Amino acid sequence: MKFDLHIHSVHSGDSKCRPEDIVRAAEKKGMDGIAILDHNTIEGYRRAKRVDTELIIVPGMEVSTSQGHILALGLREDIVRQKTVSGAIKTIRGHEALAVAAHPYRFWSGLGEKNVLKHDWDAIEGMNGRGWSTRNKQAQDLAKRLDLPMIGGSDSHQLKTVGKSYTIMENVEDWRDVIQKVKKGETGVGGENRTYTQTFFYVRRALFGWISRGFKKI
Repeated sequence: MKFDLHIHSVHSGDSKCRPEDIVRAAEKKGMDGIAILDHNTIEGYRRAKRVDTELIIVPGMEVSTSQGHILALGLREDIVRQKTVSGAIKTIRGHEALAVAAHPYRFWSGLGEKNVLKHDWDAIEGMNGRGWSTRNKQAQDLAKRLDLPMIGGSDSHQLKTVGKSYTIMENVEDWRDVIQKVKKGETGVGGENRTYTQTFFYVRRALFGWISRGFKKI
């Protein structure tokens, strides 16, 4: 079974995809489930779960900190932007969700290896559809070094890339099973890395967004 556990909707502010359209795109790509992890809000999840679909919709959001992004997998209510990584992990776990280090080696919003090593994680994003193959390999090696579970997701901000990268797991019936599989490390990752063409457009968008935000991270 394939689950794209990192997708962004219009509620992230840097995507124009409606949650309803993301669900349909995932169905067409043969996904069994998705997680719309918008920046600092679960509104994308709220809208997606109202869609009539056989997809398993996993709740969660991508939490911003001053040092990088964290995926809160299983989060069912909004939490505010966090100042520190340790504070974010504590808050996420306080809501009975998983704290996952998102794309740790990304320049714009990754935590970086040192930050990952300093803290206790539930999992690491080992496959990100917007990441270079070398960066994803580094993330996977880091997860293995720390003996942590891995998840995969497209990090899609466009409908055409939904399902590009994903998490593999078996015998899943609902979103709670997804959380348990990740916690137990009963996952694999698959999909595609970022291409050179995608890199050009990604860097252009990221640079423009960075400047427009006053050189601040999302």
